[in-house]
Amino acid sequence: MAVAMVVGTVAPVYAALSLNVAQDVWSSGFWNGQFKLESNAAFAVAGTSWNSPVEAAPVAAPASATDLSVPATGQFKPPFSVATDGRILDSQGTAVSIRGVNWFGFETPDLVAHGLWQRNYKDMIGQMKDLGFNAVRLPFCPATLHSTGRPSGALNTSVNPDLANKTPLQVLDRIVAEFATRGFYVLLDHHRPDCNAISTTPQIPGYTLDQWVADLQFVADRYRNVPNVFAIDLKNEPHSSGGSGAFWGTGDIDSDWKLAAERAGSAVLATNARLLVFVEGVSDNNGRCEHADAHWWGGNIEPAACHPIDETRISRHRLVLSPHLYGPSVSGQPYFRDGTGFPDNMPAIWQNQLGRFMGRNAVVLGEFGGRFTDQDRQWQVKFVDWLKCKGVRNFFYWSWNPNSGDTGGILQDDWQSVSLDKYNNLKRLWDGSAVDASVCR
Repeated sequence: MAVAMVVGTVAPVYAALSLNVAQDVWSSGFWNGQFKLESNAAFAVAGTSWNSPVEAAPVAAPASATDLSVPATGQFKPPFSVATDGRILDSQGTAVSIRGVNWFGFETPDLVAHGLWQRNYKDMIGQMKDLGFNAVRLPFCPATLHSTGRPSGALNTSVNPDLANKTPLQVLDRIVAEFATRGFYVLLDHHRPDCNAISTTPQIPGYTLDQWVADLQFVADRYRNVPNVFAIDLKNEPHSSGGSGAFWGTGDIDSDWKLAAERAGSAVLATNARLLVFVEGVSDNNGRCEHADAHWWGGNIEPAACHPIDETRISRHRLVLSPHLYGPSVSGQPYFRDGTGFPDNMPAIWQNQLGRFMGRNAVVLGEFGGRFTDQDRQWQVKFVDWLKCKGVRNFFYWSWNPNSGDTGGILQDDWQSVSLDKYNNLKRLWDGSAVDASVCR
């Protein structure tokens, strides 16, 4: 169903602020607060208060003296880097554990994280922390960055008074800042070029590759002095449809996702060298350098074995391969059917599609999830078993939101209660529970 939307004029570009290594107090622009270097490149947040820049017009209503003040509890050790064995390390050389969840909405015509019509954003972030998550993937679309309008029906300012009279970008600023104070790492994801549908390629009619790269650079620059924004996901779920769209290794940048990703990733790193660059896969690649088993959109990183990312464009120390995988509640793949040995057939398929890249590349699932009923429950339990066998410690689950039609979320439809069966299965990835060695292969 097509959804009409009105986007305001393009907002002015705001320059990022400088960060001194020893200590930095930001007292203008969009950050008022302090990141203090405590030891060995570990930064602690102190006295954070995030005030987005005021536009020339329309002018945001003045905030009270304290409505943006938040306690400082976050500690960050930037930048991350990728070791030669594929582990993600912090600045002290310690392997990190990114226990992430997707919170969507900024990429939709609402231009704001979903659920804010019902709950306070700080309460939701606190609940994420209490559940054990320490990272979030926030999808956005170009209008999130450029609209000078105000989110309306999707943002209840009675419940979220400090978000009143803010543009979508200013709301994103405030939410990123709150995640900083809670000790969360943030992955920003360019999700939909028109805020309505997932496109096959980064460019669509009315939105060019140049605009896509410029928007990614805008984001990289805006948050380059905010240590908890550690990475950018260049494009959500490149894929092909009817023989056209995104492939890997065609040699034509209009259809070759590898070439487009190299161009965008290089531009992002030229703007903000401390970021990690998340590059998703494609879907089926016309039989080029891939096994016959079907893939989800963005899930096929297999062609990287034949056509690796150019390390002069995106250094391997900054590159993260980020496939998406889903079970039977989302996509009816042939290997889910009766007679295939499902779900015991899945570990061998996952090894072909993902496992053989682990240990030489950073591989972080940007999305996986499902309804957690019937076959999908079997799929998710088996997948978590396999991830535990592989020693996987970094992921982003889809989704926090309950209003993802084919997957549901960690939260139930009341936006408060937790889907305990789903959550208890997922948290086995970090709770120290035993590994089922029978699925290790």
